Amino acid sequence: MVLELVVRDLKLLKPIKTILENEGLFVKPIYSEGEDKIIRTRISDSNHQLLESLGTGVLIREIDGPIIQSHTKNDITEFTRHFFEGKLENATVIKLLEVLPVKYTVFPPLLLFNYSKQRSFLNELWQQTVPSELMDQFYQAMLSAPFLANKKVSHIATNMPIIESDVMRRPFNIVPLYGFKNSIPNEDKIWDSPSAQDFQDALWCQVNQNGIEQVWAPQFTMFSRGNIKEKKRILDTFTDIEGNDVVDMYSGIGYFTLSYLTRNARTVFAFELNPWSVEGLKRGLKANRIDQNRCHIFNESNANCLTRIKEYASIHGPPHIRHINLGLLPSSRDGWPLAVQLYRYQLQFSTDRITIHIHENVHIDHIRDNSFIANTVAQLQEIDSELTYTPTHLEQIKTFAPDVWHICLDVDIDH
Repeated sequence: MVLELVVRDLKLLKPIKTILENEGLFVKPIYSEGEDKIIRTRISDSNHQLLESLGTGVLIREIDGPIIQSHTKNDITEFTRHFFEGKLENATVIKLLEVLPVKYTVFPPLLLFNYSKQRSFLNELWQQTVPSELMDQFYQAMLSAPFLANKKVSHIATNMPIIESDVMRRPFNIVPLYGFKNSIPNEDKIWDSPSAQDFQDALWCQVNQNGIEQVWAPQFTMFSRGNIKEKKRILDTFTDIEGNDVVDMYSGIGYFTLSYLTRNARTVFAFELNPWSVEGLKRGLKANRIDQNRCHIFNESNANCLTRIKEYASIHGPPHIRHINLGLLPSSRDGWPLAVQLYRYQLQFSTDRITIHIHENVHIDHIRDNSFIANTVAQLQEIDSELTYTPTHLEQIKTFAPDVWHICLDVDIDH
C-alpha cells in the first residue's frame, strides 16, 4: 500500500510537490481526477510526519501498489549497512537488510519503529544472528546516526497493534529495544491505579502540533499524528468556541481538549478512563501554560457526564455548552445519547444549539451516497424525536483501512 494525495486546493500543488521532492518521496507524474490533482508518493504510513503540514484542501488515500524506495546515504539502510561492515559476513548483512525496519516516527526522546510482520528487529533473523552485545552497540550508534540528526533521541522501541477491543486504547505491545531502564510489571495496578512514583519513573514524550504541545507516556497510552488536520479545523473553523463551554467525551491525552482550550473555550469538561492519558493531559495543560481551572478532568466513564456537569453548575452557575466532541474510533455511538441528554439539560438555561462532532470509521461508499449521514440522523431521532438534528459538514480526516475513512460529522442539535 502507498499513499496518494488528492489536492483540491490547487494553490497547494506546487509547495506540496516541492516538499515531497526534497524528501525523495515524490513519484511522477501528477495526474488529474475531475477538478482534483493527484500526487503519488513513496509514503506508506498515514502517520508520516510530513503529512502533518497538509491543509484542509488535501485528502490522503491509500492505493494498491509497491513502495518505490528512495534511499540516501543518510538513511537507516545505509547506516545499518555501514555499521555491520567488517562485523558480520557480507551475505549476513544483506539478509538482515531485507528484514530491516525502515518506517519509524520520532517522538522525542523516543524512536518508534512501525509495526511490520516482515521488517522488524523482532524478526528471528535479527534475534538469532546478531549477538545482544553487538545489537546494543548498534542501537547506541543509531542514536547519533545522520538520519536522526538533531532529533534528541535516547530510547528505541518497536510498535505493535493496538488491541481493538480495549476501550482505553492502551499500547500493551510496545516493545522496548534500547534505553529503557525498567520493564513494565505484569500487573493491573500500574495500568489502572498508577502511583505518583510510577508517573515519575515512566518515559514521557512530547510533540508540537499546530503550536500545541502534547505529552504522553508511550508505554501506557497511544498517540496518533493522523488527526492533526481535525485539530487544526477546530482551531480555524469554530469561532464560537471562544467564551463557551465544551464537553470532550473521550479526551485521551487532550488531542482535541487542548485545541478547544487554545481556541479560548471558557471551560472544557474532559472524560477519560485511562489514568495515564489523564496524567498526559495534565502535563499538556502545564506545557501549554493553560489555566488548569479551565479544564475539569474526570478519570471515569462519560456515563457520569450529566451528573458531573450538574454538580459543576450547582457551584459555578449554569454551563453554556456549545460543542460536544465524540472522538472515539471505530465508533462513538455510545456517546450519542449522552450528548442529547446534555442538550436537554441545558435547555433550561439556554435555547442555543449545540454542535456535536461525531467521529467514526466509515466505508467510502456510505460517504459518497450520503447513507452514513442519513442513518446517523435517523439514529439520533430515535434517541429523542422531539429535537432537530442538522448535519452541517462531513470531514474526511484520513484513511483507516482500504476504502474506510476516519471521518468527523458535525451535527447541530436544536429544538
